[in-house]
Amino acid sequence: MRTSLKHPVLSLTLVASQFGLIALLLWQAPLPFDSVSLAFYLVATLLGLWAVKTMHLGHFNIVPDPMPDINLVTSGPYAKIRHPMYSAILIFFAPTIIHFPNQIVIILYTLLVITLIIKLLYEERLLVDSLPGYTAYKTRTKRLLPFLF
Repeated sequence: MRTSLKHPVLSLTLVASQFGLIALLLWQAPLPFDSVSLAFYLVATLLGLWAVKTMHLGHFNIVPDPMPDINLVTSGPYAKIRHPMYSAILIFFAPTIIHFPNQIVIILYTLLVITLIIKLLYEERLLVDSLPGYTAYKTRTKRLLPFLF
């Protein structure tokens, strides 16, 4: 279990922002249920579950700070992308901006993307400092999208 957060205000603000933006997206626009949207939800859910299974339940964290007993996971979705759970969140909510392209929904989704990027950059900085092999792992994987970013 975690003993302390490196920068608790930053870590908790990022988590609160992430969940707050998700709640606001759900409040502003209902989830669409057409076949394309359902395919997005399925892909996102399977990716998220695959990431949790690969990481092993109980060994992942909603705050960006690494747990003291962390091990580098390079199998499953982590073989191609370093943050598959963040990818799953973005994939899951992508149909919302397609079906409800109003300014508020677009702003909320954009803020969610920015929040997750800030969170993953901060997390990666901490992982480089605390996890041997993470720098080399970064050179052979992408952050969120295989082959792109």
